[in-house]
Amino acid sequence: MLEAGDILDGRYQLLRDLGRGAAGVVFEARHVFTGRFAAVKVLAPGPGPSNIAELRARLQREGQAMASIRHPGVVEVLDGGVTPDGASYVVMEMLEGRTLEGLLAARTRLSVENVAAVGLQLCDALAAVHQVGIVHRDVKPSNIIVVRGADELERVKLVDFGVAKMDQPGDDKLTRSGAILGTPAYMSPEQLLALDDVDHRADVYAVGVTMFECLSGAVPYSGNYPQVLLAATGEQPSPSVRSGTTNVPLALAVVVDRAMAKSRASRFSSVQDLGAAIEAAVPGAARTTRLLGPPPLPKPESESVQRRRAMRAPYNTPVRLVLGGQQAPTMDGRTEDISEGGLLVLSRDGCTADQRVAVRFALPMEGKVVSVEAHVRWVRASPALGVCAMGLEFVDLAPTVRTSVATYVALMADHNQA
Repeated sequence: MLEAGDILDGRYQLLRDLGRGAAGVVFEARHVFTGRFAAVKVLAPGPGPSNIAELRARLQREGQAMASIRHPGVVEVLDGGVTPDGASYVVMEMLEGRTLEGLLAARTRLSVENVAAVGLQLCDALAAVHQVGIVHRDVKPSNIIVVRGADELERVKLVDFGVAKMDQPGDDKLTRSGAILGTPAYMSPEQLLALDDVDHRADVYAVGVTMFECLSGAVPYSGNYPQVLLAATGEQPSPSVRSGTTNVPLALAVVVDRAMAKSRASRFSSVQDLGAAIEAAVPGAARTTRLLGPPPLPKPESESVQRRRAMRAPYNTPVRLVLGGQQAPTMDGRTEDISEGGLLVLSRDGCTADQRVAVRFALPMEGKVVSVEAHVRWVRASPALGVCAMGLEFVDLAPTVRTSVATYVALMADHNQA
């Protein structure tokens, strides 16, 4: 298995993990000639899982799908290939931002203006996706990243085309007729039923669910696959986004509810039509968000107020929390941002506030894994997302660690002002 410090295909120096799966790893990397930073998704050589051949073919499809799309709202593919020893890889632009999943876990709900901006940008990006004959099939908050450009404007980027459906010969062999592909809570009824003719209206549905969640703090149908299947395909009408909150304008609620219609024929016929309806429902809606500031927290103590003044920057890397107790249980997750004061961590499990933990993570500048004592200052569970957001405050940070974090945060600030 490739590790940080290795040189991939003689061209990309692997710096640190961004995420790991059963068969592959996503690294932050630097091109050894140009110095450009990138995200590299790698499937290691060797036998791997029983379906490794299919995974490699899917990775190639994913790279081809993203490379065929030219749009600022879709992550850009820069390179790809297979190394002499058989490792398959795709190189993408490095995105420094926050996932919509992380933002929702910390904030629960977003403002109408921000939700409209997210919806409009998703529609713009998906219009380019659909134009080249691709259906994403996995639009959801964890695949939507909010980034800030050099012009200081925020934009969303759609990522992860691993289960996309492409209109090309041989694609049906990889999309596998009758297979369930996607995340149940965001899958259209026809996806849940594994119908063969899933089309672009499945993405219209997923945009509707994403907006529903941003507005209400919940998804329309939650639970495991059988539970979601039964609710989403049953005869009961879909819940309205206004059933969980009264703060959603009626005109926007009508748009979201129609996008989530159980029948494809009742939805908007295209993402362009959905985007036009959002603009009509929220007059003057911008196509930029304002989401990357500090998330609202429970009223903090005075020392927490001081902690929040530390500059922070988006930072994504796997973490392991070592909890207190005789058996020292562990919890895995990932970060969303970092400062000299601490980390914002997302996990499928959850800590309790005021708990002392040791957090292991890779330093942003060197990629070296360190273990730091931290205090869990606040916890917010999001049952809809199945994720827990935690604010960790560093305790007695070592000077070398502090320097690494401070240098990274300063560099990110300079990049945003460039």
